[in-house]
Amino acid sequence: MTRTDVLRLIGALGWLLVVAMIGAERRLLRRLRSASAVDPQTAISLEPRGPLARFRLGRLERAGAVCRTATGLRYLDAAGFKKYRQARRLRAFKILAVLLPLLALFAWYMASRQA
Repeated sequence: MTRTDVLRLIGALGWLLVVAMIGAERRLLRRLRSASAVDPQTAISLEPRGPLARFRLGRLERAGAVCRTATGLRYLDAAGFKKYRQARRLRAFKILAVLLPLLALFAWYMASRQA
């Protein structure tokens, strides 16, 4: 297996992990929204099964998008979720701001090397 094959495999596995994490987060949010758990009075018991779902729930809680009541029930905080989405969008733009110039530089280097 060549180095290029290994890099392709790592890239594909990375994308699969990203898709799985996004899916886990969407399922958590769908459960909260379908139960109308939007304040402490309507909070529900939400115990994720898999490690990705637990990781995503922890991230949502640390960001303030999902809150826990004193009894351990959880609900979706609209203001916290809005801030979470804005921070996530800003993080994505920062990553693109770094990756796009690097990809352009790599493409230029490869084109100049073949000429």
